Amino acid sequence: MKKDLRLLLCEDSELDALLVVRQLEQNDYTVSWRQVDNAHDMRQELEQHDYEIVISDFNIPGFGGEAALELIKEMGLDIPFILVSGAVGEETAVSMMKAGANDYLMKNSLFRLSETVKRELKEAEIRKQHRDSVELLKANEAKYRAFIDQSIMAILLARPGGLIQEANTAASRLFGYTPEEFRQLGRGQLLDLTQPYAVEKLAERTAIGRSSGELIGIKKNGERFYCEVSSVVFKDINGEDIASAMISDITDRKNAEEKLKTTNRELKELSLHLKNAREDERRYIAREVHDQLGQLATALKNDVDWLVLKITDDDKITHQRILHIEKAIDTLLASIRQIAANLRPSVLDDFGLNVAIEYKCAEFCETNAIETCFVTELDDTILSLQQKTELYRITQEALTNILRHAKAKKVQVKLSDTENEISLVISDDGLGFDTTVTRSSLGIVGLRERAASLNGTLVIKSAPGEGTSLSITIPKFYRYENTDCR
Repeated sequence: MKKDLRLLLCEDSELDALLVVRQLEQNDYTVSWRQVDNAHDMRQELEQHDYEIVISDFNIPGFGGEAALELIKEMGLDIPFILVSGAVGEETAVSMMKAGANDYLMKNSLFRLSETVKRELKEAEIRKQHRDSVELLKANEAKYRAFIDQSIMAILLARPGGLIQEANTAASRLFGYTPEEFRQLGRGQLLDLTQPYAVEKLAERTAIGRSSGELIGIKKNGERFYCEVSSVVFKDINGEDIASAMISDITDRKNAEEKLKTTNRELKELSLHLKNAREDERRYIAREVHDQLGQLATALKNDVDWLVLKITDDDKITHQRILHIEKAIDTLLASIRQIAANLRPSVLDDFGLNVAIEYKCAEFCETNAIETCFVTELDDTILSLQQKTELYRITQEALTNILRHAKAKKVQVKLSDTENEISLVISDDGLGFDTTVTRSSLGIVGLRERAASLNGTLVIKSAPGEGTSLSITIPKFYRYENTDCR
């Protein structure tokens, strides 16, 4: 199938022009063509039409091949130019080739014309593709430079060795250097690379081609600041490695984080102090209730017992009233013991965590008719008083939650330890709940806070109808920094 060809012929002989067109149409082309023989007409044709190729005679009265070629160059067109002449010397032909002609043919050798046109059109297309690629590259580079320069983040381009090649406006604002000054610097003058973390990040980038992290930046005036750096190594258009770094000043964020850490530490210390104060107060009140009220109730009981011995059997009404008083005093004594135990079980201080939890489980079972099993594999003598207190309170709170919400029939409390950790697991066969649903439960918050106060963690496993398991894990040899709780 023939190809369409848009041809401009610079020729003063119509017969010669027809011969050229015929030669092309006999081979590969359907030719659409115009013939000109002067500069004015040629310029007009080139301005008004999109020609693919120009074929020109060398000798045209008042015009000629040299002028035609010069006009194409003047107009800045990249159109293949083929010189066809009946009488041109080799020296002239070479001169025309040097001036920009793509090829030349003798009019008596037009059999080569079709192949010459095909070759020159192909090379013209290659040149066009190259120009388009260059223009696209320039456009992309312009977009890239606009993006880089308008970015609010500092962006640096450097060779992996560290010499800065380019910096955007934000980098100049951040570090205080001009673009020219940046090109005299290495990354070690902008970032503190002596820190172990920085060395680690450089090694990471070398290994996988990218890295990100928080480093220390150094401004032109020597001021140091916290910055976040994301860096990646890529190939430039020449296939050479180049490293980009996006840098943002995070000094305000770091200061806010430090302030938040300080506040959290102060709140933790305050919470610890309040808990210690509360435990001290509970211990004091429990001791006073047990010693003072207990002694008074015991004294009353002794007096009532004495009255019982003095009342005669005949005074039955008085005897009954005194027995009623005696029962009330027994109830009062039991209540005093229960209140004192709830405030601060003396068994915890006197006999340790294992005995205290075992006693609590037995009491829970007896009081609420819920089968409660306590299993321990822990030597509680290794625990500090703070650890004993918190683990006991966690057990106490967990049992209260089970009673209120779980409707359980069986409960197990288990204490165990490994080489470095202590574990308290409290499980029940109750209703359970969906742990994926956000809940506002002060009980769970309290348990989590108590675990955190021991530098530990709380894990809750539950599902509707499958019971609940609370697992508290704490470091084995953790100690409070504050030891007010005695």
